[in-house]
Amino acid sequence: MFMKHYPVPVPTDRQREDCALYVKNVLSITRSLQSISTDVVDWLRVEHEIEKPTLKLQNALSLDSDALIAEVRKVRGRKKPLSLAGLKSLREEHARTIVPAQALAAEARALESRISDLVNEAYGLTPDEVRLMWETAPPRMPVAPPPGLAAPDADAG
Repeated sequence: MFMKHYPVPVPTDRQREDCALYVKNVLSITRSLQSISTDVVDWLRVEHEIEKPTLKLQNALSLDSDALIAEVRKVRGRKKPLSLAGLKSLREEHARTIVPAQALAAEARALESRISDLVNEAYGLTPDEVRLMWETAPPRMPVAPPPGLAAPDADAG
């Protein structure tokens, strides 16, 4: 039987504590974002008669104000144009709900990046090894590369 040995890092107490805290915060933020996203879709259904939200509207937290309005207009169609009050309502709700949610999402991405850095640190990876890892990573990594390193091109190959 052939066995391959894989290194299992032993993190420092600080790495372990920081990682646990960051993971806890990312999970909390993720739950909040899921709740906000559900609430926005419900609000669109009730206030703007969007019974079947498109994928973009289901992921409204990724849209800027103009893109949200354009998508709502598209779903409502020509027979149900947006009123001035409806337009104002979308802009206000975007500023009140979506913009703060986007800031939370950015915070989660920063924490995920820090977790990635802690794992690399625990393995004792050098900057060259981290660079090589990112250069050979699959196209759709769930975490963005550190500043200065480019993620692989998703269209390549």
